[in-house]
Amino acid sequence: MQIRRVRTDEEEIRTYVEECWFPYQEEITDRVSAYSLADDLDTADIVEFHLEELDSPSDRLWVALDGVERPAVRLSETDTTFVGFIRTSVPSIPDRFTWPQRLQIGDLWVRESDRDMGLASGLIQRAVQQAREAGCEELSLKVGTANEQAVSYFEALGFEENGYRMNVPLTDVALEREDRGESHSDVRFRRLRSEQGAIERFVDECWLPFWEDMGEATGREYLDSDLDRASLVEELSESYNVPDRRCWIALDNPEDEAAPLEEMDAEFAGWINAGLEPTEEYLDPPERLFIGNLYVAPNHRGTGLVDELVERAMQYAREEGCVEFSLGVEATNERAQAYYEKLGFERSEQNMTVSLESIEV
Repeated sequence: MQIRRVRTDEEEIRTYVEECWFPYQEEITDRVSAYSLADDLDTADIVEFHLEELDSPSDRLWVALDGVERPAVRLSETDTTFVGFIRTSVPSIPDRFTWPQRLQIGDLWVRESDRDMGLASGLIQRAVQQAREAGCEELSLKVGTANEQAVSYFEALGFEENGYRMNVPLTDVALEREDRGESHSDVRFRRLRSEQGAIERFVDECWLPFWEDMGEATGREYLDSDLDRASLVEELSESYNVPDRRCWIALDNPEDEAAPLEEMDAEFAGWINAGLEPTEEYLDPPERLFIGNLYVAPNHRGTGLVDELVERAMQYAREEGCVEFSLGVEATNERAQAYYEKLGFERSEQNMTVSLESIEV
């Protein structure tokens, strides 16, 4: 058995796509009912997708070969059996966060006939080697909650749940639509535009309180103590200046609704941001709106404002032809999980992490 790295060579990647990628995708489609490939896939397009994806120093793709007679032969010329692969990357972390550096395992697959032979562990060992060379502290991955075999395998290696992806059809969102009372008669919603003054006030009255609240809810500290506010404002201005992303702010009792947001005489009571979920070209998922962040100030909780923010996102989802909501939530944020489950969200995927010191391979 030999493990070889796939280079950004068109013929090597074509061989990998035909020998590994298509069998892997077909197996997932058979195992997970919500997963489906697009019709009439073009192999040339898939090869181009992988060429672009691997055109980065932090992205790696290895294949496992059985019966290799001439190790120096190019992968595209190897007369052997491809029995598995692993794909990895090292995502960059914005300076403002204190998250540990992680190596992300994108896909891991071994042919069914070659399982229980330790091959998967050999592929993961290669990922561990890359992680150490890159200065990472942890490995992370995502796995479908319905894929019990994979979940059990990763748990045996020492991976633990770190967070969840949750989905719900728009038609099944269970919002409480009764009269919310006098407390919200004066709340107005304004879309956050990519304007420096508005972004600066948003950072102070919404963004920073959100992450501080997240820290209290999960027992973690997220923000760098030396956070550069000016750089943050610039980054957020760029991130909201895109056509398929929205951010709305709930304003309590605004004196002049036509005033610029940075001059508004009103309390910023909460906010929500959402965007059209990007999908790989080769997949055929339902159109989804991804909720990025949802926050309500402490003195407005229990008033129904959170439901109104979700309703605003639902309106945008319908305008864009979406049929589902999706979001991510941390495993330790029990308050948020309970709210989303009440709305009808169900876990579809779980994030798992393990420290390099603890992994058992």
